[in-house]
Amino acid sequence: MKTSPWAKNRESAPAPAIAFTLIELLVVIAIIAILAALLLPALARAKAQSQTARCQSNEKEIGVCYIMYSQDNSDYLPGGAMPYGGGDEAPIGCLVEISPYINNRNTNWNTFNQSNAMSALNTVASCPSADLNDAVMKTMPAYQAYGGYGHNYAFLCYDIYADPHVKLAAVTKPVTCCMNADALDPAPGLQAWNYGYLYPPSEKPDGSTGGPYGYTRHDKGANYCWADAHVALTAWRIMTNGQSGFIDWYYMPTPTSKEEAF
Repeated sequence: MKTSPWAKNRESAPAPAIAFTLIELLVVIAIIAILAALLLPALARAKAQSQTARCQSNEKEIGVCYIMYSQDNSDYLPGGAMPYGGGDEAPIGCLVEISPYINNRNTNWNTFNQSNAMSALNTVASCPSADLNDAVMKTMPAYQAYGGYGHNYAFLCYDIYADPHVKLAAVTKPVTCCMNADALDPAPGLQAWNYGYLYPPSEKPDGSTGGPYGYTRHDKGANYCWADAHVALTAWRIMTNGQSGFIDWYYMPTPTSKEEAF
């Protein structure tokens, strides 16, 4: 049986090439860009929510350590700063005093160094949203190791050696008196030692050139650990408004507390 020459030509003809046109390729790229634009903000929000939740967990553990410290020290709470050679202070007093309950460390600032400054006691005392960049940390001496959290030094003991510690029982409004919380992030005009303290709204950090600096690490607020050991994300607007006519109401252990003189 003879094959038609037309059929033979059809069999030998090359198949047409399948390829995207330039317009089709541009359409695909545009669709991918639109999807990415819709997805990235959602991923960023999810990451921020995760960091906030982790920070709350850290603050909860710090609060438990505060309570454990008070139980082992005649009801006294940890303090804020601690002196080192040269007469200055380091804002890690509370971390040093609760360190045995976090990571079984000796209560001495000499045990802190740059490596655990970044990890801050195995990250328990390090806020995942804190701006602890390498440039800042490398300029900080070991005794100023901190993880982005601060102690309510203005009302709950400033110097752990020179000032009297405050008893937990002396806090008559534990639900509205913060013990520890998100502290200041690095900002122009702030000294390294500013970062580890929890400044009340009425006080401007010494050495600052701007401000007042708000605690707004997690969107418009910060995580606060209160004297009853509960942790809550609280807006800076609320913290600065205060209550009962006192701007520092949420830092005061009693309705008539006065800020420490230091």
